[in-house]
Amino acid sequence: MEDIKKQLIKDLIIRNKIVTLDEIKTYIQNNVTMTIMRKLNELSYLSSYSHRGKYYTLGTIPKFSNQGLWSYQSVYFSKYGTLKNTCCQLINISQAGYSVKELDQILQVSVRLPVLNLFKEGKLFRAPFGGEEVCFSSNKQIMKQQSIIRESQYTNKVFTVGKLSTQVITDELKAAIILFYSTLNEKQRRLYAGLEAIKIGYGGDKLIAQLFNINQETVSKGRQELVSGDFEKQGVRKPGSGRPGIKKNARPNTSNRKTT
Repeated sequence: MEDIKKQLIKDLIIRNKIVTLDEIKTYIQNNVTMTIMRKLNELSYLSSYSHRGKYYTLGTIPKFSNQGLWSYQSVYFSKYGTLKNTCCQLINISQAGYSVKELDQILQVSVRLPVLNLFKEGKLFRAPFGGEEVCFSSNKQIMKQQSIIRESQYTNKVFTVGKLSTQVITDELKAAIILFYSTLNEKQRRLYAGLEAIKIGYGGDKLIAQLFNINQETVSKGRQELVSGDFEKQGVRKPGSGRPGIKKNARPNTSNRKTT
């Protein structure tokens, strides 16, 4: 009898692809929730992350996307299970982290609450980018890589390096530029940002400030210092400094010597 109920549930799900608990109860004529859940567990079921987990399917039915998601009749499932766990996994495997808005668009449901709970549990890291918070992996090494790529993707405007623009600069190169920038001290960062702003020309201060996620006034100050030359050039001697020059003795003129 128990095996018959299990087979009935399986047949119903295979036919409809997704079902609710009430639909199962009606179909097998059994109102005992615990019995049905036990049978679903034996069938390796999945519950939807949308609709408060109201819908069920079999693990063999979904054809998951590259992100591990599947939908049927506007009901959404994930190979990672719950919405909370799905958010955590997507953030961990992402190249540049995700904002709540981006996750909302991907998952087609509101993720604000599960993301907040993940943050409170220390399972993700948050940082501000462009007026919104972006969620990164709690793994420090992964987080650093994600944040570098996020910075390199932050602006789609023209960013020039010499005669190149964003249309031909790879994400890897932009990430390398930002990584190099992160190794400089405060003064060097300001001057380097100013240099890149000069290369761009009009609007360069704002663009570079966005790219490096710094204050626009900092870029402007660095640019002005470079243009005016009003900054201390460490490692370069000022005129007149250093060891005094040594005068060489003039060689005697022997062309007019008389021979004796």
